Amino acid sequence: MISLVFGLLAGTTVVAVYALFRAGFLVDNGNVAVLAVFGRFVRDGASRVKVFDPGLHACRPWARVIQVSLAERSLSLGGTPAKPVSVEALGPDGTRIRVNARLRFRVARERVDVFLASSKDALEQLAGLFRLTMHEQIARFEMRPGELSAYTALRLRMSELQQRTREALKDVALAEFGIVVTSVDLLQIDPPDELVDALNAVISADTEANALVSRTELIVQQRVLAAHQAVEIANARALASEAEILTVGAELITLASQGVLGDYVARRRDEVLGGSQRVYLNHQPTTTFPRS
Repeated sequence: MISLVFGLLAGTTVVAVYALFRAGFLVDNGNVAVLAVFGRFVRDGASRVKVFDPGLHACRPWARVIQVSLAERSLSLGGTPAKPVSVEALGPDGTRIRVNARLRFRVARERVDVFLASSKDALEQLAGLFRLTMHEQIARFEMRPGELSAYTALRLRMSELQQRTREALKDVALAEFGIVVTSVDLLQIDPPDELVDALNAVISADTEANALVSRTELIVQQRVLAAHQAVEIANARALASEAEILTVGAELITLASQGVLGDYVARRRDEVLGGSQRVYLNHQPTTTFPRS
């Protein structure tokens, strides 16, 4: 009998301690909490879901505490926020454009119940809505005169596309998922493959043309420099020849004034003829008379 009483007291103590432990909960900073009792949210006197701010709160031991972060989050158009990837979208002119974008959002405090009850995975649903809206806005993006392609229009007016996508998302996201869309960030817009190939071909041709022009300029400069050097050499030789002629002329004038120019010329002629192997004499043609 005594053991039974002790057993009841011990069980009662355990239940009391467990109930006391479950009778309170702590909400972390940046979060809010709601309580669910037997699958239904706890509501206040105005039939609104009761939201608990950061701090220590009391509750019934059998209530389930659900905490939701109000911090800003992000999701990517493709891939993950840590490793976003580009996705293809069809432009208004029919070209396929690769787009990499990010959606920044937070859960609205007054719509926490909608965020929790709207679907099993509100964030996955939001990601699908983001992709659908982005594709729709790109396909409906109007091209202005002077914009050569949809890619050009999107590159020049990225801020407009961001604003239009955010405006198209914000009301639906808040009503359907209890999410406030903070911003839409276009990280990258890549041209279609055909345009990339054409641009690469133009860049390659431009590079080859610049290289050819550089080589041609170098060759021309080398030839001009060689021509200048040849002119300078010829000019130097001509000046040397002129100086030599003037010197020889002065010497000949001196010899002529001394009356020995004829002897000098005869001696130089004998020296030249003596060192030559052949001598060609220029005889005047002779006249022959016929015999009578």
